[in-house]
Amino acid sequence: MPELPEVETIRRGLRPQVRGRVVGDVVISASRVLQNDPEDFARALKGQPVEEIRRRGKNLLFDFPRHCCLVHLGMTGQLTFRDPQRSDSQEFVRHETTGLQRARQHSPDRHTHLQFLFQDGTAMLYRDIRQFGKIFLYPRGSSELRSYLDGLGLEPFGEEYRLQAFAKGLRGRKVAVKSILLDQKFVAGVGNIYADEALFEARIHPLRPVSGLKNAEKESLFQAVPLVLERGLHFGGTSLRDYIDSEGRQGSNQEELKVYGRDGRPCRQCGTAIEKIVVSQRGTHFCPQCQGRYRPRKSRRKAKSAPRRAGGRAQH
Repeated sequence: MPELPEVETIRRGLRPQVRGRVVGDVVISASRVLQNDPEDFARALKGQPVEEIRRRGKNLLFDFPRHCCLVHLGMTGQLTFRDPQRSDSQEFVRHETTGLQRARQHSPDRHTHLQFLFQDGTAMLYRDIRQFGKIFLYPRGSSELRSYLDGLGLEPFGEEYRLQAFAKGLRGRKVAVKSILLDQKFVAGVGNIYADEALFEARIHPLRPVSGLKNAEKESLFQAVPLVLERGLHFGGTSLRDYIDSEGRQGSNQEELKVYGRDGRPCRQCGTAIEKIVVSQRGTHFCPQCQGRYRPRKSRRKAKSAPRRAGGRAQH
């Protein structure tokens, strides 16, 4: 699933291409990803220009004069810009493990579910093989949209991302630290890949309970989150399966990952084999040397003894 660096890379690529262009028509070939009535959705956007493209966490927000379109790419969603002055690529690269396709600039195919056709002949295509993505259209100023966005956690590149607020979000939490990093109400935009990478940078085992973290460890994690996200952004995102940018190009951050997806391979820091476990139903990678081995503390509560009869024998 695209995380903050991938979604932000797409936003930065689409913004200069799409902003200011006027929607001439919307073609919908599969409505599963669309959370509104298809006819109402298309009718509302016709004739409206794209005023701005924003991002909040893993969500893209397309601002129109009267509406806001929220796009969550899900697992395999792709948003690409199509210019008729450029040649389409007829080649679809199939991932060797999953069999899923990666697209470049292409003509609409059976996996292209929405086409935003602009009046100048260009288009923005939404392609999604598994159709787990979701697209919503809200009236501008919608209280429902505002409530959803306000409910998301700290924005790692925002002004509100400060140590005090980060530490406050950790306070009183008894879950594993990996689990809270995946919680979008804590920090918005971090997913499985960058959670593992941040924990490696902070030298914290993913199973450590949040309540047991020392202040210095909390500060290290606070600094590690934007560090690994910025690295991912610098390298154009992580393309392990289906992620591509708005031009159909793959990112290269997969070559820079320290632990994620490297189970059994030597740690880039110490040479110890990277291990993989499951935390919150997600495959989790860590270095047992750099991040330590976590052993839960045994409960100090003593088991209740069975009541005894006179003479010292327990009742059964």
